[in-house]
Amino acid sequence: MVKSGNKSGFSLFEACVVMLIVGIFTALCANSYSKRHVTYQESDGHGRYECYRNTAGALIQRYVENNNVRNVTGSTCVFRPPRYAKYVLLNAVGGGSADGAGSFQSVFYSSVGAPLTVDPGAVGSATTIKENNTTLLTAAAGGGSLITSNITADTVENCQFTYKKYSCSGQPICLQDGVNLSVSYCRSANEFITDSIPLANIKTYSQSQTNNSVVYKDLSDMTKKGIDYRTAKEMAEREKLEETTNYEIFYTINVTFDTTMTSISQMESYLESLGIEDGIASVQPGQPNKPGGVIILW
Repeated sequence: MVKSGNKSGFSLFEACVVMLIVGIFTALCANSYSKRHVTYQESDGHGRYECYRNTAGALIQRYVENNNVRNVTGSTCVFRPPRYAKYVLLNAVGGGSADGAGSFQSVFYSSVGAPLTVDPGAVGSATTIKENNTTLLTAAAGGGSLITSNITADTVENCQFTYKKYSCSGQPICLQDGVNLSVSYCRSANEFITDSIPLANIKTYSQSQTNNSVVYKDLSDMTKKGIDYRTAKEMAEREKLEETTNYEIFYTINVTFDTTMTSISQMESYLESLGIEDGIASVQPGQPNKPGGVIILW
């Protein structure tokens, strides 16, 4: 410090040293300041992802953030969650049938790390969302009506499983999985297995039908031994085999299909509530004779 008469002050050298020290601290903290600023901005980001089929049946997928639209090309819809998304809301609707709208499903997740594979159902087909081949959400196709002896509906309302040969931990499970019926049961005293049966097979090879309910028997033991009597024409011969041989029927299921016809898609009502009028909203996903679609919010 320099003194001049009765006054004192800093020399030029001392002032430069102080400025140098301040500059060093500012430079060291600048990186953390900028990162904190970016994190704050990103944490407030919201947007949506859409995957649907246009009128020609081609897949369309796009991201919408802050009113900016980013279209994505590809033969498969893949949603990649933004790293700053605090949550995701999965919304899906199945493809509408000729007689009814597809079912609407919505699931909330606090976080999703891996990319999601989206398959919007075509007309009369289910819509699925998967993570690493694990189904997170399934929206069934539209309900139908009874036509003579055939059931055109593909939504299972109730499934009763009859099986008494073996008993192990866990009750027999009978649930719809897209266009299949997933059944789990004990094949032996210590073996709990799962079969996936196409709904089309259950209706085609049913043992009997009453209104919108069918009875289906597992014939895997016969098929394994080269005998496949599953058509109505061969019904009598099949029943005779069951009575006179040791072929096993491992289970019987009674499947009741939902034949309620709904002409208004809940997805369309949902999009209207969000004020979305373009993109996925323009194709009326899930309406009768319209494909399904998916919209994911974060």
